[in-house]
Amino acid sequence: MKKATYVSEVMLVAVTVIWGLGFPITKLAVEAGFGANSVLFSRFLVAVCVMAAIYRRRLKRLDRRHIVFGAVTGVFLFLGFYFQTLGAIHTTPSKNAFITQLNIVFVPFLAMLFSRIRVDKYNLVAVAVSLTGLYFISLHGVRFGDINIGDVFTFLCAVLVAFHVVLSSHWQKRHDLDPVVFVFVSMVSAMVLAGLFAPFETWPALTFVHAWPLGFLGVFNTALGFSIQSVALKLSSATRVSLIVAMEGLFGAIGSVLIIGEHLSTATVSGGLLVMAGILITEVSPVRRKMFARAKKEKSVSEETLRTPF
Repeated sequence: MKKATYVSEVMLVAVTVIWGLGFPITKLAVEAGFGANSVLFSRFLVAVCVMAAIYRRRLKRLDRRHIVFGAVTGVFLFLGFYFQTLGAIHTTPSKNAFITQLNIVFVPFLAMLFSRIRVDKYNLVAVAVSLTGLYFISLHGVRFGDINIGDVFTFLCAVLVAFHVVLSSHWQKRHDLDPVVFVFVSMVSAMVLAGLFAPFETWPALTFVHAWPLGFLGVFNTALGFSIQSVALKLSSATRVSLIVAMEGLFGAIGSVLIIGEHLSTATVSGGLLVMAGILITEVSPVRRKMFARAKKEKSVSEETLRTPF
């Protein structure tokens, strides 16, 4: 393995840990008094400023195609983050992390809308395993009417993020868009949408104690996360990158215990492990590798947005 590849993968492991820590840190933000839109507006504002500073030269490639398609996918990005943050208000960070990861399992099924590649038995098994995990996380030991609304919001987040990933991949491949410029426009779009509703929410005093989670989410989880992932995808294989970032849910659970002292129930741990198993089945399936090979053959840049930095 080349040194540059090794370094990029080590950095990606660090970013995956940061993404996992983002779930309990989001919980800290909402417990401090910030609403879902306030959190999103703040983190995207920070991320947009950081990316504008880092990629100011590449942003000169901005044109009508990037604006139109980036803005549309930005709507799904906003909705995905919104329901994830709304879920964080009502459920635990560990559940928030594990359920969010279901988006990876849903992607191949949504991709059928834009590709002739069909799902196979691996994808079906992955869904069955992951949904069994979801049962343990959200339904085990309770009646259907007692489901935590936060788990429902997070499930909607997973579906919407899957739509965002599929649309991003499809349009970047079809219109040969610059991934940095494309994602930047999507983030600006999400920031604007959150900004429209944020003024109607209550804001706590912007002291360091209250505001540091927002800065952390903007700089590390969003701007830095996307940048390092993009570098890793260029230097390493998409499969290796996918397997690394699939550990995000595990790090989210560990971070929840260490940062906010969450007690993980046996059902949550069992369900989370099943969700991760479903993700791993999806990531290493022959269909997934075939999609990557096809994208590479067509000189697609779509692999760079197969994950959304949370």
